Amino acid sequence: MKTKQLLKYQSLALVTGLALFATLWAIPGTAHAQSDLFASVNSNPYSNGGSNIYQYDPAGSYTTFLPNLDHPRGLAFDSAGNLFVTTFTWAFDSNGDPVGVQTEAILKVSGGVASTFATGFNGALEGLVTDSTGNLFVASGNFPDEIASTIYKITPDGTLSTFGSVPGQCFGLAFDSSGTLFAAGSNETLTCGAIYKLPSPNVRSVFVGDQSFCSVPGPIGLTFDAFDILFVSTSDDNGNGDIRKFGADGTEITPPFATGLTKSPRGLAFDSDGNLFVAEPGFGCCAVGDILKFTPLGAQTVFASQVFGTRGNRGPEFLAFAPGAVAPPSTAVVLTFPDATAPVTTTVTPVDPNSVPPPPSGFGTINLALDITTTATPTGPIIIAFTVPSALDVSTLRVLHYDNGTWVDSTIYRTDPNYPSNPAPNTVYASVNSLSPFMVATFKYAAQIQQPINADGTSVFNAKRGVIPVTFKLTSDGVATCQLPPATISVFRTSGGAVGSIDESTYLLKSDSGSNFRIDSTKCQYSYNLGASSFGPGTYQVFISIGGSVAGSATFALK
Repeated sequence: MKTKQLLKYQSLALVTGLALFATLWAIPGTAHAQSDLFASVNSNPYSNGGSNIYQYDPAGSYTTFLPNLDHPRGLAFDSAGNLFVTTFTWAFDSNGDPVGVQTEAILKVSGGVASTFATGFNGALEGLVTDSTGNLFVASGNFPDEIASTIYKITPDGTLSTFGSVPGQCFGLAFDSSGTLFAAGSNETLTCGAIYKLPSPNVRSVFVGDQSFCSVPGPIGLTFDAFDILFVSTSDDNGNGDIRKFGADGTEITPPFATGLTKSPRGLAFDSDGNLFVAEPGFGCCAVGDILKFTPLGAQTVFASQVFGTRGNRGPEFLAFAPGAVAPPSTAVVLTFPDATAPVTTTVTPVDPNSVPPPPSGFGTINLALDITTTATPTGPIIIAFTVPSALDVSTLRVLHYDNGTWVDSTIYRTDPNYPSNPAPNTVYASVNSLSPFMVATFKYAAQIQQPINADGTSVFNAKRGVIPVTFKLTSDGVATCQLPPATISVFRTSGGAVGSIDESTYLLKSDSGSNFRIDSTKCQYSYNLGASSFGPGTYQVFISIGGSVAGSATFALK
């Protein structure tokens, strides 16, 4: 049974793939309008977040199309113009080194909305391609050994199945005109490169073997031209590579199409005039990445040249041409289902914002609504992440969940055990146990901590101190106010002793009224005498909440 949930947003413009379409060679006397080119840039390969998808116009100028992603590698368009992007996040050891893949997902951008399309894979997602009927195929490598890559098939309705596998790491997938899938990989001994032919599920044969990829680097990017000639990019450990061609029987066509490339050539894509575009992320810490353009006769020019990162891959890595105009995403909805019993696929479509109840007082106006459909009901807690443009102040955003006829603030913070250990930039998180209407809205109240607690979290008090005065001032829509609505306090231990929520009975004093702040109208502030004598050494965080939504917090230490 499908579960539907509505999500509404304030006017946030929330920002949170190798296409299979016929490549047309230039017909004498005929010119085609080149569509926009999309490129993935894995500019932050050693940590999570901070990588983007860029859109290039025919002149080579670019704009950021989809920001703040986790390791985007594969790109693919289907014939309807939907863009698909692979992402994954690293899990790290105590030294900060990647030891495995924590989450994997394929994102879909459709009608100006970005959403999670498929999850449930077993490793880093790399190669990506669509077939003529809209099925998606993706290669998932087994990190860290990369001794094999599993190839998954995802139908347009999100059904996930295993299609096959190839030895080694698979960056490139491509279909020929007959609908046969080809995959780049290694030979069975992992000593040479190979290209495999996969005509049907769990059927595999060697298309190009040791004779072509033992004395030279193995295959990376794959794409077919209009005549079913397979073009292949190669790159060695020093970034040197070339572009090679293979006929329908797997025989190499010599000489190579292009040689002497030095910036790790990877992704390949043809435009409608038969020009080949090659993504080069660059090699080494300071190399400038680029996109090369080759005419059908092999004439080479630099289409675009940019530096997008400071470490590792600094330029474009994989490419896809859009079959038509693509609306930039107005929202990115990244759904995480940590306890789902089966892979969960989501579909997102805009709906009338007037179809859901208005937000409670204290929240801004909402004018964008989304309908999200899932293929399975996940097991709670359901962690939902909403990524917004960097120009927005994520600290003012809250996620509201419509539960039993009431909007409930379900936003979580670093003190919550379900909060991610490596949160994405510009992202607000929520935790719920069911899927029903949601909204993301700006909370108009913000509380600022006052002395004796420092706003920068550097305050350290004696653990034997009896009382710590907690005082907050309030702003409403950024303006200081003396109109102070009722507010409550909550306390968490973040380090030292048992980490977690502190029960009210532990810090309640006779001068207090439960967990309610006292309101001092003459000083325009909230006050609470926190009884900390039994807390013990450690670090603590106090929150002030108005109407159930957090308005501010402060951190202090006891020693």
